[in-house]
Amino acid sequence: MIRIFYLIFINLFLNSELILEITESANQPVKIAVLQKNDSSFKGQEIVNIISNDLKRTGEFEVLSSDQLLSIPSNESEVIQRDWLLLDVDSIVFIETKETNNSLDVNYSIFNVSYNDIEDKRRVLGLPDSIRQSSHYVSDGIYEFFFGIKGISATRLMYVTKNSDIYRLMVSDADGFNEQILLKSNKSIISPAWSSDAKDIAYVSFENNRAQVFTQNLESGKRELVLGSSSSVSSPAWSPNKKFLAFTSTMDGNSEIYLIELKTKKISRLTENSSIDTEPAWSTDGRKIIFTSDRAGSPQIYEIDIRTKIKRRLTTQGNYNARASYLNKNEIVFVHRGTENFNIAKLNLKTRDLDVLTSTQNDESPCIAPNGNVIIYATKDGSLSYLAGVNISSKVKFRLPALYGELKEPAWSPFLR
Repeated sequence: MIRIFYLIFINLFLNSELILEITESANQPVKIAVLQKNDSSFKGQEIVNIISNDLKRTGEFEVLSSDQLLSIPSNESEVIQRDWLLLDVDSIVFIETKETNNSLDVNYSIFNVSYNDIEDKRRVLGLPDSIRQSSHYVSDGIYEFFFGIKGISATRLMYVTKNSDIYRLMVSDADGFNEQILLKSNKSIISPAWSSDAKDIAYVSFENNRAQVFTQNLESGKRELVLGSSSSVSSPAWSPNKKFLAFTSTMDGNSEIYLIELKTKKISRLTENSSIDTEPAWSTDGRKIIFTSDRAGSPQIYEIDIRTKIKRRLTTQGNYNARASYLNKNEIVFVHRGTENFNIAKLNLKTRDLDVLTSTQNDESPCIAPNGNVIIYATKDGSLSYLAGVNISSKVKFRLPALYGELKEPAWSPFLR
C-alpha cells in the first residue's frame, strides 16, 4: 500500500477549513487528465477543477495538472498518443459545456490512450444555478465507468461539530461546500439520521436536559418532537418507507427498542429484556432491525424480525460489538473491540468472516456511503474527535481533521438523484 498525503482544502465551517488527508492511496490509481474540449471558458475551468478535486479525493485517481502534460489537445482528434503514453496516462476526460437558461449542461467523453479512441460519452443535464452539483454528477459517472460502483461526490454529509462548548448540527455537500447549520445548542446533539429520500432528518438533542428525538424537514425547516415524555428517547432510525421511526426509550423503565408510526403516533415495543437494548438500524427491505444489547453480559449485535419478533445474536467474536448498520443483506458494519482497541469492522453473516477495516484506536459512529463501499467514522487523537474514512474495496484511507474544535457523529445521505 502506497502511503501519501493529499491536502485538499475545502470550506466546512463559517470561519475555518477542513483538510482532507488521504493517508493510504490505492495500489494502482487510475492516471488521467481532465481537460476542456474546444472553446475554454471560466465556467468550464471551474467544472474541470471541481471534477479533478472530486476524483483526487477518492484516492483512486492520479489527476495530472496542465503543467505536467507534454501537449494539451482541444479535442479527441488532437491527441498525440505518444505524448500520453510517455506519461503512462490511462485516459483523458474531455469536458464540454452548453448553457441553457439558468443551467449548464455538461457533455463529457472518456478517451482511452492505449486504444487511441473514445470509450464512453455521456451527458449531465444541468441543475439551475448549481454548477457544483452538476460537476459532482460528472465525477460520479467517471468513477462508475472505471470501477463499476456508483460515485458519491453528489451526496451530502451530516455531522456534529463542537467548538467552545457549542454544538452545531451541520449538513454539507460531500466535499464540504454549501454547509448549513441546522441546529445550534449549548447541549449535546447526537445520532443524526437521514430519511430514505434525504428530505428529512432525525436526531437526538439534550436541549431540555434529557435525550429527546426530533425530526426536521430540510426544505421547510419544520421541526417536530417525536415523543413528548419525561422518559429518555434516543437512537432514531428511519424505516425505508419513512412510515416508522425506530428508537430507544426507557418509557417502561428499561432501555428497549420501540417503533413509532409517524402519522398516527402509535407506539409498539419490539424488545422485552432486563438488559439494555439500544442503537436500532433497519435492513434495506424494512423487515428486520439490528440492535445492540448486553443481555449476554457484554455489548453484542442482535437481529430481530419485526413481524415474528424472533431474535438472534449476530456477533460472537470480541468482547464489545455495537453501533451496527447493514452494509447489504449479508454483511453488517459496526464498532468492534477484540482485546484493546475499538475499531470499525465488517462481518459476513453467511461465512462468519470478520474483517477489521480500521487501524485507529478509539473508533465510533460508523456510517456507510450509499454506494456501500466507503465508511466514515468518528475517532480520537487524544481527547480531540475527528472524522476518518476507509474505502472497503480499494483500502484507501483518509482523515478529515478540523482545524478548530471537534467533528463527530457523521451520517451519509442517500443518493440524491
